[in-house]
Amino acid sequence: MLWQTLLHGDPMPWLLEKSDPAVRALTLRQLLDRGPRDAELRETQQRAMTSPPISTILRRQRADGAWPGQDMYVPKYQGTHWSNLLLVEYGADPGDPRVKRAARRVLEDLSSEDQGEMGWVLSRDHGGSCFTGNVVRYVALAGYGSDARLEPLVQRLVRDSKKFDAACWINGEDPCAWGYARLVWGLAALPEAARTREVERTLRRGVEFLLSYKLERGRYPTATEPSYLWRQLSFPLFYQADVLFVLRAIDAAGELDDPRAQPAIAWLLARQDERGRWGGRAPYADRMPSRVDASKWVTLQVLTLLKHAFSPGEDGS
Repeated sequence: MLWQTLLHGDPMPWLLEKSDPAVRALTLRQLLDRGPRDAELRETQQRAMTSPPISTILRRQRADGAWPGQDMYVPKYQGTHWSNLLLVEYGADPGDPRVKRAARRVLEDLSSEDQGEMGWVLSRDHGGSCFTGNVVRYVALAGYGSDARLEPLVQRLVRDSKKFDAACWINGEDPCAWGYARLVWGLAALPEAARTREVERTLRRGVEFLLSYKLERGRYPTATEPSYLWRQLSFPLFYQADVLFVLRAIDAAGELDDPRAQPAIAWLLARQDERGRWGGRAPYADRMPSRVDASKWVTLQVLTLLKHAFSPGEDGS
């Protein structure tokens, strides 16, 4: 079954609007399979780097690669850590010197004696997998996935999963679905050379945890009710997770064909409108450096999942 037949309408003209080059570039790459030599993609990617939301973030970057703030975590959703995360989510060119410098700055800070003032996470025996997983992802995608300085963070994620089942103090020492989602998200970005057997086992363990519960219900271990965000389609999220984000993480790990993911995919399909679009919200827009059309981004991400889930394989299956 071709994924396009699942849509009620054609959202492509909307996603390809030139007024939103970041969405357009990812649509060309992810949905239309344009390669790096494609002239239209190259031109659109260049425009994306000089247009909001990417340009808004890069304009605030200092010469040392960091962003203004008390440390990499502050101010929340605007500091160095968050800016790196957003650049990846917006599809910023990973080869751009500013993107590489930003990721390298975080790697250097976390390798320093004071751990970039992130000891409140990293000095603990375990937990905070959401933070560590996010760092591993954006550092790896910037080209530093095989850097020896990243290895302690990778090993922390492996240990968090193997020994503690991604339990976190923020979740009352219960295994944390948000943490596991970001753990998988991060490790899945490592280059092939850094994907050791230990990393692969950790990815499988994380995916198994996420799919061992009914994903669309979100009733993972917690002393409280599932977050209101879980069944709300949001973009961007930072350390949080929802149905869509967990499916994206599972897809990144190459496990979207697991039958247990199908009910959550069906849940997503039921939420499209008559135009083949999905409504999205940006719950932290007031604290972000640049506003985005969350519905466009959510639609792009859902369509990417559908393409991966329902496109024929090489054997025609």
